[in-house]
Amino acid sequence: MNRLLLLCFILALLTGCGPRSLQDFADEGENVTLQLIQELEPLQSREELLTAAPRIKQLFEQLVTLIISAKEFREKHPKAESIALSERNHELSEQLRFELNRIYKIDEGREIIEKCQNEALNRLDAFTKKKLLEKK
Repeated sequence: MNRLLLLCFILALLTGCGPRSLQDFADEGENVTLQLIQELEPLQSREELLTAAPRIKQLFEQLVTLIISAKEFREKHPKAESIALSERNHELSEQLRFELNRIYKIDEGREIIEKCQNEALNRLDAFTKKKLLEKK
């Protein structure tokens, strides 16, 4: 769960960045988070979670792609003005946390979610380490 919270925290910090503008990233991040919540909400069993796992994995991949793109955008546009997190951003973050905590209570739910997140988080970790090495 710590890796997920880190991912959500980073996403929250970067929702103000965007592909063409800062607002584009905010909108895209909000959209992907909402899709993830909508995917998780109806799930009540391990079997339903396993069926939904490929889509959940895809959404985590989209979040990481968005985070990486936002970081790259920030590097190329250091003077770009940040956008404050909206109340809607905070609400979506809380909804996502609620749904993930609920899913973790399903038999093997935590393990399935962590497996869905694994590749995306490894990619984010590799990107972060690469950027740290480049700064040295």
